[in-house]
Amino acid sequence: MALGILMIGFVVMSVISILGLLLMFLVKNRKTKEKVLYFMAGWGMIIAVLGASAQPSNYVIQQLVSWILGFLGIAGVLVYKKAGNRWMTLIAYLLIILSVVGGMERLFF
Repeated sequence: MALGILMIGFVVMSVISILGLLLMFLVKNRKTKEKVLYFMAGWGMIIAVLGASAQPSNYVIQQLVSWILGFLGIAGVLVYKKAGNRWMTLIAYLLIILSVVGGMERLFF
């Protein structure tokens, strides 16, 4: 029973991640795109918290990797705020994508 609930939770998290990442690139409205960007950065941090707390307390390196992946989303928001051109915005999107995809990968394996 408990494994089924965990599986449903993981599938829901995966769907939210995939839809959010797709919306980051498919939405044309600038305000909506910015809201999705901030949501996905927060979502990456939530995934990092879950990934770090899922590790035993003596697996410090694995916990640090989870936290670093979460903070990549925050770095993406900072890069987005300082972005002066399209390339910097793309780098911010890539940092957030790496945060979310890497965090979900850490949860799965």
